[in-house]
Amino acid sequence: MEITYESICKKLGFDPLTTDSKEIYPQHKDAFFVDDAFESPFKKLFPEELDFLIELYREKKIKTA
Repeated sequence: MEITYESICKKLGFDPLTTDSKEIYPQHKDAFFVDDAFESPFKKLFPEELDFLIELYREKKIKTA
């Protein structure tokens, strides 16, 4: 299976590079509050998909810096 950004977005149900973290984690009202009962949507991804996203994020940061 080929890993694509579109396939990752579809699997997550949102665009991870443009969606605000408050939309992904609405129960985290501030930086010091963590709800251990909440499962991260990123747990759905395979390690290779996470690596793919991390690399895209690094490339995006380099281009905007």
